[in-house]
Amino acid sequence: MHKNIHKYLILTFLITYLFWSFDIVLSCLGLYEHPAYNIGLIFYIIAACSPAIAVYILFQKESGQNGIRSFLKTVFNLKTPVLELALTVLFLLIRFAIPFLFGDGKITGNWFQVIIFIPVMFLFGGFEEVGWRGYLQPILEKKFGFIIATLINCAIWIVWHIPLCFIKGTYQYSGSYLWFAISLMGSAFSLAALHSIKGSILPCILFHAIGNAVISYGLSFNDGPGVLVAYGVQIIAAILVSLLFKETSKETLLE
Repeated sequence: MHKNIHKYLILTFLITYLFWSFDIVLSCLGLYEHPAYNIGLIFYIIAACSPAIAVYILFQKESGQNGIRSFLKTVFNLKTPVLELALTVLFLLIRFAIPFLFGDGKITGNWFQVIIFIPVMFLFGGFEEVGWRGYLQPILEKKFGFIIATLINCAIWIVWHIPLCFIKGTYQYSGSYLWFAISLMGSAFSLAALHSIKGSILPCILFHAIGNAVISYGLSFNDGPGVLVAYGVQIIAAILVSLLFKETSKETLLE
C-alpha cells in the first residue's frame, strides 16, 4: 500500500479532531452554534478542509510540484467535462429525486439561496474530496478493488465525522447518526464512481458541495424507504460506472 497513507490519515484526523474539539468546547460553553459567524466557524472550516490540507502537505513533499497554483490546477482539472458533469447531475438526481417519488421529500427552502451557497459549500464539505476520493480511494482500490475500497473509505469517513455529533447546530447533533452513516454509504459509492471516470476530483467536489447546499437550504427528507431506495440505486449505478472506467479510477494525486 502507498507509503504515505498513514501520514495522510494521521494528519487528517489530527487537524480535524483538534479544531472540531475547539468547537465542541465553545459549543458546550454556549459560545458557538453552527454556523455562527465567529472564531468557531473558522475552526469548523479548517477541520472540514483537513483532508485537502493533509494532501497538500504531502503533495509539496512528494510530487516535485511546489505551490498552491500547481496543486489547485491538479484539483480542478476536468479531463472529459461533458461526461463527468453529466454523470454528476445523474447521481444528484438519483439522490434527490427518488425520495420524492416515495413521498419522503419536501421543498423547504429558497433555491436562489441554494445556488448562492454552492461555492460556499466547497469549504463545508466539497474540499474533503481532495483527500477521500482524490487520494485515499485510488490507493485503496489498487489493493482491494472498487467495492471493498469504497466500503473501507466510507467507514473511515463515518468515523471522521463523529465530532460533529457534539457541536450544536449541525445535522449530526440533532439528527440520527445511523441514518447519516447510511447516507454516507450512498454518497461514498457515487463519489468513488465519479472519480473513476477519468480520475478527476472536481466532479466529486461539485457533487458534495451541491448536495450539502441542497440539504441545508433547499430540501428535507424523512428517514424512510424512499431515501433507502435512493442510496441503493446510487450504489448499483456507481458499481456499473466503475466497471466501465475501472482503469482510470486508480490514478492518485501523488503519482
